[in-house]
Amino acid sequence: MTEFLVGVAVIFLGGVAACVSPEKGKGWVFSLFAASAQFLILPAVISTLLSGGLAQLPLSFGEPIGLAYLRLDPLAALFSLLISTGTIFASVYSIGYMKMYAGRASSLSSHYLFLGMMSAAMLLVVVVQNAILFLIVWEVMSVSSFLLVAFDNGDAEVRKAALYYFTAMQVGAAFLIAAFGWVSAASGSLDFNSFTSVLGRWDFVSILLFVLFFLGFGTKAGFVPLHTWLPRAHPAAPTGVSALMSGVMIKLGIYGILRILLLSGVPNSHVAYGVLVISVLTGIFGITNAIAQDDIKRLLAYSSIENVGIIGIGIGIGMLGLAYHSPLVAMLGFLGALLHTVNHFTFKSVLFHASGVIYSRTHTRDMNKLGGLGKYLPVTSAGFLIASLAAMGLPVFNGFISELALYLGLAKAFMISSVVTSVAALFSLSGLAFTGAMALLAFSKAYGITFLGLPRERLHANPAETEWTLIAPMVTLAVVIVAMGLLPWLAVILLRNVIIQFVPALSPDDFLFVTETLRTVSTVFTGLLVLTGVFLGLRSLLLKRRNVATFKTWDCGYQVGSARLQYTGSSFAQPFLHLVEELVPRRIRVNKEPFLFPKDASLESHTQDLSERFIYRPTIRAVDRFLGLFSWIQSGRMQQYIMYGLVFIVALLIWILGVK
Repeated sequence: MTEFLVGVAVIFLGGVAACVSPEKGKGWVFSLFAASAQFLILPAVISTLLSGGLAQLPLSFGEPIGLAYLRLDPLAALFSLLISTGTIFASVYSIGYMKMYAGRASSLSSHYLFLGMMSAAMLLVVVVQNAILFLIVWEVMSVSSFLLVAFDNGDAEVRKAALYYFTAMQVGAAFLIAAFGWVSAASGSLDFNSFTSVLGRWDFVSILLFVLFFLGFGTKAGFVPLHTWLPRAHPAAPTGVSALMSGVMIKLGIYGILRILLLSGVPNSHVAYGVLVISVLTGIFGITNAIAQDDIKRLLAYSSIENVGIIGIGIGIGMLGLAYHSPLVAMLGFLGALLHTVNHFTFKSVLFHASGVIYSRTHTRDMNKLGGLGKYLPVTSAGFLIASLAAMGLPVFNGFISELALYLGLAKAFMISSVVTSVAALFSLSGLAFTGAMALLAFSKAYGITFLGLPRERLHANPAETEWTLIAPMVTLAVVIVAMGLLPWLAVILLRNVIIQFVPALSPDDFLFVTETLRTVSTVFTGLLVLTGVFLGLRSLLLKRRNVATFKTWDCGYQVGSARLQYTGSSFAQPFLHLVEELVPRRIRVNKEPFLFPKDASLESHTQDLSERFIYRPTIRAVDRFLGLFSWIQSGRMQQYIMYGLVFIVALLIWILGVK
């Protein structure tokens, strides 16, 4: 455990060292420190995952913290693995990406300082087991990520997005402060292990506490309707930070929910149904809004919301399995949730990295201005395609495996002798299937509009893949995506001890059922790839000596293409968005001359988030009107302000004397 803590310190010191390094070497210095930290962090993490053991380190602080334990159990080890590897990928990627900001040495120094601070804080979040210390490192993580989002603060939209994100994090923190304060007072201790006596009762108080924790951690994770910061913060942040936030940081909200579940014992079935319903709605809402986006990073942000919903479905299934004493259902649910947590980290990191390459080379995120990039950025195109196929949940890729576990869990849930459970399983099954189908539409749009066809506008400076630091993280993670899809049973073995934490009654037969099922899937997938390779080779051999026609089939050989004849992102999604316009309302503005054949015409469409439209904006307006009632207090007169202070002191003295 000591080595782990030293590794955390090394990552933070990497950010400090980058501050005092020459501008061109800042990224390399931070990457060197981050890579060195892996030799301290990963051995402890992997050892804990494989052995299922517990490493802990007591730290003594003054009051009010007192004695605080750092504990590395399998659950913390899994998330530490994601954080530490995510940090090294982000650090390498930033070397090439941050070259766009050459000449801004002070800004680059702050970027690496806060990147190291955020990564170190995230690692501490998963091992700290003291309420006050947890809230401190949680807030350090939130503040440092806010400063990273606000990196390009010369842009008014970036400043607005950063402040929106910071406000959302403080609202989430308020729920966590209330929950931790209440449970600590009820249990008589700040140590997490003592919370079991309160949370494990599942009476009205413990259910209310779970709701508070879910609201606090759910804000970080992005459950609907607490999600509105994601589509704002992810596009505003530098892309390496966006990948780390989406692939890793929002998962700490999932970690928090799972940690509270571990402390709560066998969950209440009604709470499990609530988690399941919220998760299904989150998945549907996220993917339908993703389809409507033309900004590629906003599309990926809404896709992250969808995937958080899928992870939540797995948690809900696991809770139902525990509530109805069905270890197999519980195992499949938590397996699907944990696997999808890992899988989403891999494919969403690749997708964000690819979007960063696009932005750094074309200086736009608007897909309607792109097109034909596959010819200029072939490696980026291949990485984006592999990650998109994984995000769609298609076979041979890792996204399919985690969703398969969820489908199996929902199918087994029908065996529970409860009509309500069967209805909930059917609802979740339908929602998961709808989400998967719409993911196919969303990423077909993202890949097709961006990489295929002809450029819709003149590309900036003939984009090319000249920075290996931008490509290496994508290629590495793309290999992991395919490897996990072909060898899923290895990932299950790695997650076994984490699952046992949640389902201690799991029998060897249940685990064998899952591993054998995935071995069969692995064999089928491998055979499918081999067969595909054989047919492609045979086709190449047969066509080797033939003259293949190079003319198009359906346009009589007409070869002069035009980008104006291609779909735009908006027109591609229009048929679907017309069906769900109540869920994804849009504002459409048409500008054209009032003639039959206008020379110039344009159409703009903007989506509106229902949560902002019906919850947040009315609430903000109401609060603003309420506070306006007291505007007279701020008169600008010093005498009046002194009088306020005297009145307060007199009132305080009267109250103290009255108490005595």
